[in-house]
Amino acid sequence: MGKKVVIVGGNGAGLSAGSQIKRLKPDYQVVVLEKGKYVSYGPCGIPYYLGGIIRNFNRLFSLTPEKIKERNMDLRLFHEVVGVNPEGKKVTVKTEEEIWEESFDYLVIASGANPTLAGMEVEGAKRIFLLRDLIDMQAISRLIEKENPRKCGVLGAGYIAVEMLEAFKSRGLETHLVHRRNSLSKTFEKETSDLIMDKMDKEGIVLNLDTNVKELVEEKNGVTVKTDKGDLEFDFILLAFGIEPNTGFLKDSSLELGVKNSLVVNKKMQTNYDYIYAAGDCAQTTNLITGNPDYVALAPKANKEGLTAGQNICGQPEEFPGVIGTAITRSFDLGVSRTGLSLEEAQKLFPQAIKYTLTTPTKSHYFPGAGDLHSIIIVNKEDQRILGAQLVGPLDAVKRIDLYSTIITSGMNLSQAFDLDFSYGPPFSTLYDPVTTAMRVGKKMVE
Repeated sequence: MGKKVVIVGGNGAGLSAGSQIKRLKPDYQVVVLEKGKYVSYGPCGIPYYLGGIIRNFNRLFSLTPEKIKERNMDLRLFHEVVGVNPEGKKVTVKTEEEIWEESFDYLVIASGANPTLAGMEVEGAKRIFLLRDLIDMQAISRLIEKENPRKCGVLGAGYIAVEMLEAFKSRGLETHLVHRRNSLSKTFEKETSDLIMDKMDKEGIVLNLDTNVKELVEEKNGVTVKTDKGDLEFDFILLAFGIEPNTGFLKDSSLELGVKNSLVVNKKMQTNYDYIYAAGDCAQTTNLITGNPDYVALAPKANKEGLTAGQNICGQPEEFPGVIGTAITRSFDLGVSRTGLSLEEAQKLFPQAIKYTLTTPTKSHYFPGAGDLHSIIIVNKEDQRILGAQLVGPLDAVKRIDLYSTIITSGMNLSQAFDLDFSYGPPFSTLYDPVTTAMRVGKKMVE
């Protein structure tokens, strides 16, 4: 008889694992425990739904519950796992009606992440929003549609904040950024941050920088954000301070936790129990540049990790080595991407790391539609190895970050990257692609 696999979480990582298991071992029983109403959706699409770009709610889903069940997975909605007994091979499951223990031969923890609250009280609030899932998305959408609010605030300055500022502004709201620093999240270099904020300012986003939030006061028709620079009044606000692993339900277990309380796993996605796996935003990973443990919550990583866990459970050895934090987003029509280390991160391990910047056209100067691509490059002066890159410019141009990801992952130095054989055509790039030009400039910087 086949083994029983219990999966905690019904989104990217969990369903990638489950689908792989049923594909390789059809006789295995796969039970997916999901605490919420929705599964198999694209959380990265949420800002674009709220901004009105994606109008059909159902387009956010990859698989319906019916399709999941057709794959012979036992999907159980509104089933929250509140505890794990690794030694006894059982999870404690809670529904509205009862609490019980579910046994397993293998367990995959794919519980995702939760928004960071930064000490703010939001329990029971009706105008102070988080963006955990589709339920939160629908609540924000209902308020906008029913009450026609005029003014909103976004607290925080990472990817979600950048995307939601655009979304709210696109809905016609007076939109404010409230942030404690004078630049955006530390994941962005200052040059990148300045270009994004310049774009926001031109699009009418009100930037409240160097502003420390002391207290949030919700009233019947609005929210007062009390800061060190005075009170700010909004019809509603969104807290977008970042995310943290959803592992609180494991605090009383003997599962090992690491960076930011994410689950420690090996390259096979096994925890400190070889029959318990973890994947996605609840799992620790390895930074391929530093070799150190890291916490990176990104969709491609989550799905690859789920796939890896599923293969190993089925006896097909597979390893997931880690990531370098490659990400891409936009602010209106300005594309933003990054990979590898920031200068601050790089200099902790590579004292001779330097940063240089350049601006290049994206196409031949005579070809219509060319724009400027701003490149920020981090390089180790000692061995000329590229350690990080950030790009700001036209939406299609910043996808070149994938070239930098490949260069960095391969351990190339400036000369090796300069010699790469890139294509050329006037509609697509300059004779020297912006990446090639960046390598040429870098060589001059380190000589």
